[in-house]
Amino acid sequence: MAEFASKGVAGAALGTGIAGLSLGILNGGLGNILGTNCNNVCSDNMPITRYELDMENKIVAKDSEIALLKSNIYTDQKIADVFERLNTRMVAMDKSNAENFAAQATYNATLNGTLSCLQGQVAQLQGLTKVVVPITSVCPQPMPQYNSWTAPTTTTTTTTPSA
Repeated sequence: MAEFASKGVAGAALGTGIAGLSLGILNGGLGNILGTNCNNVCSDNMPITRYELDMENKIVAKDSEIALLKSNIYTDQKIADVFERLNTRMVAMDKSNAENFAAQATYNATLNGTLSCLQGQVAQLQGLTKVVVPITSVCPQPMPQYNSWTAPTTTTTTTTPSA
């Protein structure tokens, strides 16, 4: 009977081993049974080693640095573009302003000349009260200060009707 008992235990162990091997292959291949990686069927909640975590952190840091450098290059390009557009507009405004300044300077010179002429005329008019103006310069000619009217020299007689 001992022979049969040991054969039963061995058969049971062999059956359990075969079943375990089958489940292991179905669950992730031979990799899980041998203690290796999961052959691309890992889930997100698989444990990782400190070495793998350190490597992942280095990759993330390098990706962040690359992204920062790319954004700095992009920002520099945009700033240069804006500067070029602004510079072009400022040059155009300077040309326009130069033309406007020249026209304004001409207008100011003409206006100053006209004003100085008018100031001379106003000064001359204010001085007229001190100057004797010849009668021939005044139009229409004024009446002489002493006109030529003379009083009648003959007497007229008036008769009164008698009653």
